[in-house]
Amino acid sequence: SFVDCSRTPTGRTRVRQTKMGGRYNNKKRKGGGGDDRILKRDFKKGKRENVWDPKKSRVPDAKGEYKPYCKENEKFEEYYKGQRIVPEDEWDAFMESLRTPLPTSFRINGTGKFALDIRDQIENKLFAKVNEGDQSIDEEGNVVEPPRAVRWYPDRLAWQFNYSRQQLRRLPFLESIHDFVKRANEYGSITRQETVSMIPAFFLNITPDHRVLDMCAAPGSKTFQLLEMLHGSLGEEKEKLPTGFVIANDVDLKRCNLLTHQTKRANSPGLLVTNHEAQHFPDIVSRGGRTFQFDAILCDVPCSGDGTMRKAPDIWPRWSVGNGNGLHPLQLKIAVRAAQLLKIGGRLVYSTCTFNPIEDEAVVAALLQQSEGSLKLLDMSDQLPKLIRSPGIHTWEVHTKAGKANSFEEAQEVAKVHPTMFPDPSYAKLPLERCMRILPHQDDTGGFFIAVFEKVAEMPASLNPGPKKLKGPITIKTDLNVVNDAVKVELTLVNTHELRAEREAIAANGGAPLEPEAELLLTEVRGGGTRNRQGGGSQFGGLDPILPVSDEKVIHSIRDTYGIDLAKLPLDKNAVTRTADNTRPKRIYALTDGLREYLAADHREQLKVIAAGLKVFERQEHKDATVSEGACDYRLVQDGLHVMLPFVNRQIIHPTIDELRLILQRRSLQLPGAEDPEKPDRAKFMDDATKAEVNAAVSGSCVFVPRISAADASALPAGCSPEEIAIACWKGKSSVNLLVSKVETDHLLEKLGMEVNKNGPKGGGMDVN
Repeated sequence: SFVDCSRTPTGRTRVRQTKMGGRYNNKKRKGGGGDDRILKRDFKKGKRENVWDPKKSRVPDAKGEYKPYCKENEKFEEYYKGQRIVPEDEWDAFMESLRTPLPTSFRINGTGKFALDIRDQIENKLFAKVNEGDQSIDEEGNVVEPPRAVRWYPDRLAWQFNYSRQQLRRLPFLESIHDFVKRANEYGSITRQETVSMIPAFFLNITPDHRVLDMCAAPGSKTFQLLEMLHGSLGEEKEKLPTGFVIANDVDLKRCNLLTHQTKRANSPGLLVTNHEAQHFPDIVSRGGRTFQFDAILCDVPCSGDGTMRKAPDIWPRWSVGNGNGLHPLQLKIAVRAAQLLKIGGRLVYSTCTFNPIEDEAVVAALLQQSEGSLKLLDMSDQLPKLIRSPGIHTWEVHTKAGKANSFEEAQEVAKVHPTMFPDPSYAKLPLERCMRILPHQDDTGGFFIAVFEKVAEMPASLNPGPKKLKGPITIKTDLNVVNDAVKVELTLVNTHELRAEREAIAANGGAPLEPEAELLLTEVRGGGTRNRQGGGSQFGGLDPILPVSDEKVIHSIRDTYGIDLAKLPLDKNAVTRTADNTRPKRIYALTDGLREYLAADHREQLKVIAAGLKVFERQEHKDATVSEGACDYRLVQDGLHVMLPFVNRQIIHPTIDELRLILQRRSLQLPGAEDPEKPDRAKFMDDATKAEVNAAVSGSCVFVPRISAADASALPAGCSPEEIAIACWKGKSSVNLLVSKVETDHLLEKLGMEVNKNGPKGGGMDVN
């Protein structure tokens, strides 16, 4: 039995409404997820005036040049000399390295033979120019070092170089390298990423079935790596997708949008972008009690960032001991939450880009103590053997604005500190030497810290978060149990909508208690609207909902048009849309099996989802009245083409290499027999076999996969398969038109050995007539 209560429980977070553009924007007064305010000073009662202080801006001199930052800070040197993280005889080299610019570094995306072929082209064609003739000396007589492979990165798939702006401007062969890095990063062939930030992903041992969580993911370069590892471990199995997924989470909504853009290039159906405070990331449990803990968690926490001084010299004048002290409690909360979300046997990597032991070893030691044996700090010395690293330390100093503090009691009189910041005698027994600190002078990098844990038992119940404040209409749930011939009554406050949904699920189960589900399917709308939506609803208003594409006509139309075997690619289960009318979705996204089950298990709609899955189809209605009524209104999109192509068996056309180049350049080819004599300059198909395939294809979306003869093999990059340069097109009434962005078109033309204008190809937009 239950009783409906109409009142909101006391203590509920108050919400104020501000009218913006005709809508009401709900904002929490304090600390709401996604808010830009993250530091304590942002919540002080006496708020500072919302006016920028000109004194904080750099002012150019009479020549319009900015004065360089002063790279001296006595307090920084005093603090880190006391911490003894750098051997005394290396101190000068350490400081000198911090004052030099950080090299540009990148890694080649992908795995296997394709990545190795890109590496060989870069190394043999582009980088080799640095060593040609007298080009290794610049105009000022300085030696120009060629780009070098990152010593520890497998298969030489990561590179770095360090050229000044003057060298880039004056030496054309260096400018070509710089231009390549910019273009290839935009294409998605490489990712510009700081060398040290490439390290953590290698310690997670990701496999295709893993559930992976990146707790503080923005801007997304590490998430990109995790997605590559999720897919790369499948090897050469083309007709197979990973069953696992990667969640990229960040507290800031603006950074989540950047994160979505950055990870989009990974083209993975196993990506979920969420917007939560990491320390409050929700537990997901299905109605039947299935839990969803993670196999691998990357916990790259917010930090004071003094390891990034080489690329962010503005840190030099701003550095103070208070930066790290203030972040320590948050870092520990995030690490504890990560350990709670991890499954037994799973791996947790804790990392920062700071040298500070308060944010590094102090957090690791406190986490080990609070876990009471549930976590094991792993020795990774046999992993990445060429990586130069320093061991963690067992004791450190704590400083406040008043100077060195010898105890917590002494420090709290002059500053807000936390007991876990201070080293404890018991830490001598902890294997903190297994932590890894990367120092910039050791291998010309930034600074970094890494600790790798394995979970061996459940975390203590005392660390579990308390019950959350209920939102929405509240119900008193009554449970009756017979214990020793006595009736025991339990009363619990629950959300009314959730209780009703639970009762309906039990009724549908024949009145029997719910059990963990063998398979979870998305059958209902999740997200969107407000939490007062009939039948429940998301607590996160303003976001598009996620709906299953449940209309059989849509799925069967796609299946029949493209010859997709739903047993191999279950679009009937794993296709979703964010269009409110899911009978005519505008865009269709594919999910992995694991991601679909994870979203389906979130029946309380606790997840604030920004992006999910990979866009594979987009609605494109036929303009030609002669097209049959049953024609498919959904076209393949280039972003998802290479994931979909192994499963597509129809609407595939095999042009010659010359015809592929032609449509990439002209963006349109006339249909055979539809040539316009008044426009003789319009491009057209030349090969008879291609013409036959084009005529046989039905109007609408089609795929061009080039036909490679023995004579054409040299036109492709070494090891490049025809499927890797496949393109999405649209067959209209009189022409076949390219459905590829200009950036991607440039990339494909370069692959085919053609010169590309830096300003992009000329030509208008897409015509789908």
